Amino acid sequence: MRFRNLTINLCAIGIFAAIALSLQFPRLNQRLTGQTLEETRKAVREEESRLKVIKQLPSRGFGFNNMIANFTFLQFLQYFGDDISRSKFQTGYSLSPRYFENIIERDPRFLSSYIYMSASVSMFAGAPREAISIYEKGLQSLSPDIQPTAYKVWRYKATDHLLFLGDAKGARESYLKAAEWADRVSPTAKTFDDPKLAAELSRQSAKWLEEERDFTKAQIGAWYLVLQNAVDKKTVQIVAQEVDKLGMKIEIQNERLVIVPKNSAK
Repeated sequence: MRFRNLTINLCAIGIFAAIALSLQFPRLNQRLTGQTLEETRKAVREEESRLKVIKQLPSRGFGFNNMIANFTFLQFLQYFGDDISRSKFQTGYSLSPRYFENIIERDPRFLSSYIYMSASVSMFAGAPREAISIYEKGLQSLSPDIQPTAYKVWRYKATDHLLFLGDAKGARESYLKAAEWADRVSPTAKTFDDPKLAAELSRQSAKWLEEERDFTKAQIGAWYLVLQNAVDKKTVQIVAQEVDKLGMKIEIQNERLVIVPKNSAK
C-alpha cells in the first residue's frame, strides 16, 4: 500500500513538473517582444507550441486541470496585454482561441474566463465561429443548479451569433436557453446581478428575433470594432472577407482603415 501511494505521488510530481516546465511559471514579467521582427515571430511560434503541449498533457487524474486552466489564463493575460509587440511588430491576437481551448477544456466552470473569451476571440482575433465552438463545449459541463450565473455564457454566445454572424436562429435559441437557466437560479443564490431581470431581457430578445429583420448594420458595426482593434494583416483579411459578404469593403481613408459600401466612389 505504501509503495502504491509512493508511486502515485511520484507520478503526480512528474506531471506537475511537466506542467511547470510547459508553462514556464512564473512568466508574467516576460514579454513576447524580441529585438527584431523575426525574434518576436519566433517567440509567438514558441508560445503556440507551448499551448499545444499544454493541450496534450493528461486531462484526468491528480486534480491538476484547474491549476492548468489558471496558469494558462495567466499566460493569456500576459499575451493579451502585450501592447509592445502589437504596436511594434503587429503580432495580432491569433493565439487567443488556442488559450481558451485549453482553459475551457481543463476548467469549463471557470465562468469569469468566458467574458474575456468573448472579447479576445470574437472581437480582437476576429474568430466568432471559434468562440461559439468553445462556448458549446464549455456549456456541456455547466448547470444553473450548480453555477447560478452560467446563463451569462448563453448570452455571450447569443451576442456572437447575432452581431458577428447575423445568425438570428442561433441567437434566439441561445437567448431562450439563457432565460431558462436564469429562471432556475435559486432565490437564495448569491449573484452580483438579477437573474430574473436577465431572464426577462433574454426572453424579450428572443421574442424580438422571431420576426425577420435585417442585421446587416449591426454586423457591420461589430466587424468595424474588430477592424479598429486589428493590428495584424491576418485579422484585417478576416474582416475583409466577412464584410464582403455584407456588400462592403475596406478602404484607407485619412490613413485609417474604414468599411464602406462596395459601390462607393473613392
